Amino acid sequence: MSAAERGRQAGRAHQREPQIEGLTIERYAEVMAYRRHFPAARAIEVLLRLGVQPARWDAATRGWGTAMSSALARDEPEILTRFAKALATQERRLREFPPRIESLGEPVAQQGDTDGARAFEGERAAERPSYLRDEAASAPREAASAPWPAPPAEPAPGALRNLHGTAEMSRFVPRPTLPFQELDPAREPSKKR
Repeated sequence: MSAAERGRQAGRAHQREPQIEGLTIERYAEVMAYRRHFPAARAIEVLLRLGVQPARWDAATRGWGTAMSSALARDEPEILTRFAKALATQERRLREFPPRIESLGEPVAQQGDTDGARAFEGERAAERPSYLRDEAASAPREAASAPWPAPPAEPAPGALRNLHGTAEMSRFVPRPTLPFQELDPAREPSKKR
C-alpha cells in the first residue's frame, strides 16, 4: 500500500478529529516527515505523490502552525505532543526503511496553478543529468595538447649534492620493533641505565 493510500485511509478513520485543509495533525506530521526525508528540490513532487495539493499544504502549514502556537500559549501540550510523536515515528521509519520517491504513488494532477505545474516540471528537468536534458549542449571544450599533465622535472644534479654531506642521524631515530620483525641484538638501541 502506498503512502498516499495510507494517508487517505487515515483521513477517513479520523473524520471526527480536527482537520485543517483535510489534514489531521498526525497526517500533517507524516507528510512533513516525507518532505524532510527527500531533497528540497523534490518537495512539490512529494506532496503530489502523497495526494496533497501544494496550495492546500501551505494553508495547512499556516493553520497547524497557528494552532500549535496558540496551544503552547495556553499551556495545552496535547496537540504538540501528538505532532512530535507522529513526526518522530515517521522520520524513524523513513530512516530505517528509506523508500524511493516512486513508491509514494503516482503524483496527482496539480490543480489551478499552471505556473506551479511548469515549476514542478522545471524542478524535474533540473534534477536530470545534463546529458539527458533537452536544452542544447554546451560548446565543446578546446582539446588540450596532452590528456594528462607532464611529469615533474628531474632535480638538477647539484641539488642532490647538498644532501650527501649531511650527518647520518638514523641511529638516533628510535625505531620500534614491529611484531613481524625478528629481534637483532646488534641493531637494538642501547638503553640508558
